[in-house]
Amino acid sequence: MEIRNLLEKIIWQENELYNLYKLGETFAVYEKPSFVDHFRWLADEELRHRKTIEGFLKEGTFEGTAMDVLSLESFFSDERSTPESLEDLILEALIREKHSYELYKKLEKILNGSLSQIFQMMAGEELKHAYRLKIMYEGL
Repeated sequence: MEIRNLLEKIIWQENELYNLYKLGETFAVYEKPSFVDHFRWLADEELRHRKTIEGFLKEGTFEGTAMDVLSLESFFSDERSTPESLEDLILEALIREKHSYELYKKLEKILNGSLSQIFQMMAGEELKHAYRLKIMYEGL
């Protein structure tokens, strides 16, 4: 896998989480209205992450960066999700947030300087998302 493909896969994953949270927002309107704002916030966060990675791709930020992208293949096993309930959606999102966290921690270690710091920040944000999802799950 090339760095371009890596970034495209990260964009896909972030977009999938965004879509999952928008679906969660819809579920919440009917099943748990108190969750609507939580899902909106989570969707906005994933959209921001996606735009960050799209910016890296557009600007060629990683051009010439030496990286063992094969070691990252295992982080891209998620497929499109079709949850049938709010509970299923939250559990699926928790798994995906964990995968994103692990990927960003790995990228933080592989990269140097400001790129490492950006992925460190994004990993921390994925932990916040997971924590919020856990609280939401306990509130079902």
